[in-house]
Amino acid sequence: MKARLLPLAALLSAIAPLKAQNPPKGFEKIDQEIVISTLQAAMKYDVRSFSVKPNATVKLTFRNPDDLPHNLIICTPGKSKGGDKGKEVIDAVLKLGEKGVEQNWEPKGHPRILHSSGMVQPKKETVIWFKAPKKEGNYPYICTFPGHFELMNGMMVVSKRANPVTNLTYKFYHGSWTALPDFSKLDPKKSGTLASGLFDISPTDRSDGFGFVFTGEIECPKDGVYTFETGSDDGSRLYIDGKLVVNNDGVHPYRAAQGKIKLKAGKRQIEVHYFEGGGEERLYVGWAGPGFKKQSLSKGAQAGGGGPSGMLITAAEGEAAIYRNFIAEAGPRAIGVGYDEAVNLTFDANNMRLAQIWQGDFIDGARHWSGRGQGFQPPAGEAIIKFPNGVAFATLDSATSAWPKAEPRSQELRFRGYQLDERQRPTFRYDRGDVSIADTPVPVAREESSYLKRTLKLSGKGSPRNLYFRAASGNITAAGKGFLVNDELIITVSGGKAAIQNGELRIPIEFKNGAARLELAYQWAE
Repeated sequence: MKARLLPLAALLSAIAPLKAQNPPKGFEKIDQEIVISTLQAAMKYDVRSFSVKPNATVKLTFRNPDDLPHNLIICTPGKSKGGDKGKEVIDAVLKLGEKGVEQNWEPKGHPRILHSSGMVQPKKETVIWFKAPKKEGNYPYICTFPGHFELMNGMMVVSKRANPVTNLTYKFYHGSWTALPDFSKLDPKKSGTLASGLFDISPTDRSDGFGFVFTGEIECPKDGVYTFETGSDDGSRLYIDGKLVVNNDGVHPYRAAQGKIKLKAGKRQIEVHYFEGGGEERLYVGWAGPGFKKQSLSKGAQAGGGGPSGMLITAAEGEAAIYRNFIAEAGPRAIGVGYDEAVNLTFDANNMRLAQIWQGDFIDGARHWSGRGQGFQPPAGEAIIKFPNGVAFATLDSATSAWPKAEPRSQELRFRGYQLDERQRPTFRYDRGDVSIADTPVPVAREESSYLKRTLKLSGKGSPRNLYFRAASGNITAAGKGFLVNDELIITVSGGKAAIQNGELRIPIEFKNGAARLELAYQWAE
């Protein structure tokens, strides 16, 4: 979703923040706009937490309607990964002594300071233009005016899963219920903030007999009708501005429910109630709206799958992560690949095909890592695109012949494993008779949205004839230099003459001197 709450990034040692009302050079187009105000006579920020994506340009407006001066300083995570809430900077302020007034209570040059608003006087405001850190993590922001820190602090979470929910808090309860109780009449066992903005039941201290109330604000980018969804085991409800939108209450195995509501652009209050009676526990929250498809707002696997959540597999910076197991839509011999560029794929080693691609989180490993749970784990991200079942290569009598029916496991192809490059990215190798195929997908990073590029190198004795590659199926139309598939994917092809036949995108393989090469780019449609 390209909404206001998108990326925010800057190298830790990078650019000093720029304070100006008009955008300076390089900030004509911003990825995210944040407004944070002080609360009068309360010594608090009105935004206590928000999440942003790495490497995005940001406009942060800091308003001070209070009667006291305040500032807003964004700090690095430090040794405690943000756990000290920036107190190390406060300690440095106290050491300034009499010089504190001269320096506006800011320890200039402190290594933990990323960006600063400077001291903003009562009834004034300032704008900071900056790039958010490249490295994911928890970045505290604080007011360093003496005595303000304990109440005036917040957290900026830099994450590839940045989302439109801010100020997300939870209250946690113990109890045994068969339906959602009136939590307002109960005393919570604990409460806290989910700075990531992701609905998450991991703060529980037990496996059965508990409940949560989550409260936050969600930014609606446009006027229009929004669809909200909860998936839960057991019961859940979702409210927007106090109005019930999704009712998924009761004791039941995991199931999803949806509701629609017409909303104006701007911030709306979102509240989710959840309880777990016994057995498996799981909660998913998602939404869709004008101009964007379904987006997950929760931590862990996305709705529609099964099993516990909370053990997300992630790639090291600049590398790929490999996951071999039972993966939904890819079969029992599935190979999942999650790239650091936030694009992912599964390869079906039974039929030597690209099974699906998606964006965002890779795979939630909880089902298979906790007691060797059974079943097929779905992708943990969003914008999932599925490719046709069955083999991707076939010999046909003509370009219009019917494609062979899908089988659980192809007898025509043989998997030869995969090789990893220095960045742990795989090349899949398989044979079809005398033809050997090297299949190399790689991510292509772009500021707006990364995509996948795939290179297929074929070699064989002589020049095999009538061999075709099936790239996609469904509603396919020509779109510029490529093909639009099901209004969600754009495929461009080089090295072969792609054509639409029988609702499929087919490419005849043309060998020259015993070799052939195809290059395909898979880009998500806007």
